[in-house]
Amino acid sequence: MNEPRSVARWNRTAGVVFAACAALATAGCSGGEKGVNDPANELPFGALDFPVQGAQVKAESPVAGWVLDDRGVQQVRVYVDGHLINSGGLTQERPDVSKMFPRYARGTHKHGFLMLMGFDAPGPHVVIIQAVDSDGATRDIGVVNVVAIDK
Repeated sequence: MNEPRSVARWNRTAGVVFAACAALATAGCSGGEKGVNDPANELPFGALDFPVQGAQVKAESPVAGWVLDDRGVQQVRVYVDGHLINSGGLTQERPDVSKMFPRYARGTHKHGFLMLMGFDAPGPHVVIIQAVDSDGATRDIGVVNVVAIDK
């Protein structure tokens, strides 16, 4: 039985896409290279505590949360509407996080971040918090939609 042309075309396209993804995945994991392409390097993880989804925020508002990584956290980045607004390190003591994840504590309780973010105009905005580990690997640890109420 013959497949309809659209199904056959989809099957060929899906096969090409699958092969390309498999090749990229294999290439990213090959070799003994340490760092971003090291398959043993875990991505950073954490949580965004503030602002919460749907929050009404002022034109200049704090953003806070925590981040951990198996090899250490280099930086936390704040993006608003796809633009880098601020970046910084871990400055806040979070013994609660150390207690929850003792394997990642690395002898310190400084897992928290507190930074300012700003908005160019009132209205809806998308805030993304991204963590960067000491090898340069990144992960978005928080994405929220907020509404700026003033300028």
